[in-house]
Amino acid sequence: MPAKRKPASKRRAVRKPASRGRLKAARPSKPKTPLVRPRKASGPAAQAPQQLSPPIQLMQMLTGFMVSRSICAAAELGIADKLVRGPLYYTELAKAIGANQKTLHRLMRALSSLGVFAEVKPGTYALTPLSELLRSDVPGSMKHMAEMMTTPSHWLPWGRFDEAVMHGISAADKALGKDVFSYYAENPEESRVFNAAMSNFSAMSAGAIAKAYDFRNFERIIDVGGGHGFLLSTVLRHAPQAQGVLYDLPQVVQGAGEHFADIKDRVRVIGGDFFKAAPDGGDAYLLKHIIHDWDDERCVKILSNIANVMHPEGRVLVCELIVPNEPGPHFSHVMDLNMLAMTPGGCERTEEHFADLFKAAGLKLAGITAPQSPVNVIEAIKA
Repeated sequence: MPAKRKPASKRRAVRKPASRGRLKAARPSKPKTPLVRPRKASGPAAQAPQQLSPPIQLMQMLTGFMVSRSICAAAELGIADKLVRGPLYYTELAKAIGANQKTLHRLMRALSSLGVFAEVKPGTYALTPLSELLRSDVPGSMKHMAEMMTTPSHWLPWGRFDEAVMHGISAADKALGKDVFSYYAENPEESRVFNAAMSNFSAMSAGAIAKAYDFRNFERIIDVGGGHGFLLSTVLRHAPQAQGVLYDLPQVVQGAGEHFADIKDRVRVIGGDFFKAAPDGGDAYLLKHIIHDWDDERCVKILSNIANVMHPEGRVLVCELIVPNEPGPHFSHVMDLNMLAMTPGGCERTEEHFADLFKAAGLKLAGITAPQSPVNVIEAIKA
């Protein structure tokens, strides 16, 4: 049995996300390959957005999908991996990846003008800190995330986004003929890319979550909908006394294992459906980017299944963005639109919205921890 904890009100008061500036940023690992700082751009691209005329600002926004697709193409072609040993002339690079020389040159020229790669001398290209993240073998790689962004599962629903706005329905249902999760179940290659991308996404925030929230007093940590287990493996390394359970659909957890190589004796992998049940006896239940995939009714079902089997003094730890009440730029606003396009009723939520979900599931909001990451740890206990 886990040690008795102090009441939630004494542990962590409910508050709005704290300033992230007070936490020290993790020291980045030294890259194996010298990176080239891209040259400063000239012309309109070099100006701050507020200095540009409205037509130029809007044109930059409208062509954003072209930039995204070009970066995705570079990731799919494995260009960054071919530049690890140093700069290459475009003909050599084309030979290395089996691409047409002239068209590859045009892609590299464009991406170098944006700072993704660097043109160190005419026609010769090198890695920058941005394209370093497109390598497949570096900590914090975003290669799979880049590959996923314009696969049919995302590209096609966004092509029908206007219908989602007009009719309040998932664009994925219209574009794919089914919800995106059913689509992944029938398309294993895209499912593989999606789950690898989610591991990339977890790598951006898992370390910050594990450092900001104290997991050391937990004995049994259950990651519900944990994919391939990147977050759980990170948390368990910060909680050496804890046992872990990875819980997700059977076809998803089949891809787990690589993240647990050094802690496999502390991890149990279970296939199942979180709409039907959750593993019992946990004193901490992690749900990272699960709640935002679903409408309120299904979220309450997931949370209720956990509330019914969790330890009486356990914690439900929802790791999500929080939509601020104040107007202004925030990453959650764009991600909220992605939920509209991609999911059957999913959305990003405010703190008050999370509190309402918890109440409906027999839980109550106990606190919010804001790591040095966009993702917050929203803590709930039994009501």
